[in-house]
Order: sequence, then C-alpha cells, then structure tokens
Amino acid sequence: PTLSAFYRFMLAAIILFVILKVKFPKEKVLKEDKFKFALGGLFGVTIYFIFENSAVAYTSASNVAILIASIPVFTLFTQKIIYKEKLTYGKMIGATLSLIGIIIIVASKERVSLLSKGSIGDFMTLGAVFSWIIYNIVCSSFKGNYKVITITTYEIMWGALFLSPSLFFSTLQVPSTKVILNILFLSIFCSCIGYVIYVHCLKDLGATVITTYINLQPIMSLIAAGVILNEVVTIWQIVGCVVIIMGVTLVTFDGRLN
Repeated sequence: PTLSAFYRFMLAAIILFVILKVKFPKEKVLKEDKFKFALGGLFGVTIYFIFENSAVAYTSASNVAILIASIPVFTLFTQKIIYKEKLTYGKMIGATLSLIGIIIIVASKERVSLLSKGSIGDFMTLGAVFSWIIYNIVCSSFKGNYKVITITTYEIMWGALFLSPSLFFSTLQVPSTKVILNILFLSIFCSCIGYVIYVHCLKDLGATVITTYINLQPIMSLIAAGVILNEVVTIWQIVGCVVIIMGVTLVTFDGRLN
C-alpha cells in the first residue's frame, strides 16, 4: 500500500513541478513556510495514506468509510479551539447529519463493527483522520500569499519524498498494464487535479465547509456504480444520500441566509 502511494505521488509531483516551473517560474517560497510545506506533505500525504491504505488490511472497508466520514465533526471542534471559529447549530447539525448519512449507506451494504476487539485497522483509520485535520491546519497558516499550484506541488513533493523509503521495504515487481493505468489515473485526477481543487476551496471556504463536502463521495460512488456497473441502488442508500445532502447544505448555507 505504501509503495503504490509513493508511485502515485511521485508521478503527481513530477507533473505538477513541470507545470509550476513553466507557468510560474518566478514563484518563490518564504523561508518560514518551507517547513510548513514539509509538514503538509508529511501529514496530508505520507501519514494519511500510510494509515488509510494499510487500514483495509486489518478492518473492513465499511469501518474505514465511516471513520473517515468523521473528519468534518472533528474539524468543527479543532477550528473552534484553534481559530475560535463560531460553533453554530447549523454547522454542528450539518456535520453530524453527513456522518449519519454515511453510516446509513454503509450499514445498508454490510454489517458494521466499529472498534470491535480493539481493531488495529480502526485505530489506523483514526490516525488518518487526525493527520488530515493537522493537514488542514497547516494549509490554513502560511505567511506568504501563494498560488494554489505552488502549495500543492511542494506538499506533494515532500509527501513523495517521505514515502520513498517504501522502495527499500517492498518487493519490487513489474506492474501490469491495468495497475499502471490505475496509478496514472490516481496521479493525474486524484493527486494533481484533486489536491489543487481541494487547496483552492480550503482557502476560499475554510476547513469546516470543505471537509463536509468530502462526505458527498459515497453519493458519487453510488451513482458511478449504478451507471457503470449496473448495481442496484436500495431505498436505504437513497435515504443516506438525502441525509448527507441535507447535512452538507446546512453547513454550506449556515449564516448566509440571515
């Protein structure tokens, strides 16, 4: 799992670095922010993906999905403690609803057993949750005013560097064409494009709102599974989707309708 993450982010780092140097060759990084870029790569790439990718070997994918969906709830309280963000009822109810919606969708597919028998996989997933929260905090506190691609490029470069020791602890083998295409897809769409969009939205919307949007992911997965794989969508999955959308809407429009 760690080696696959390294390949993904190494390719993404190369692509982003070339684009950055071609489009914005004069972009400079302040000395005091270089350490923060390294921290962003450590927590938002390396630690997060080591925990999340490895967790599925020790616990169910359902448990991982539900625990990852708790990110908005934890983010809400960390933003309150660190940045004194107002803890409104709309945000609290919205973040909680998005989590409940995930639980409904996941529980409709298979049995859920969170933290049963002290599952190491569940605790690894919680490690991923808290590393992503730290990543959000780091990305919200740069001294300089940087372009989004600058932040993303250097954080992913650091993340790939921290993942590189996996080359010495894994059995190297020639990947199949399917695996290569999957890694390319992850590198281009999920790492390059996805991280650039995420950092841009984080700057504009703040951590509480943007992390709540992450919980729309299962809805997109259900739509894709229905359209591409012809999977049947159950009534409980539809109910879960509605609850998630209600939660995201509450967080998004909280305080804007007054």
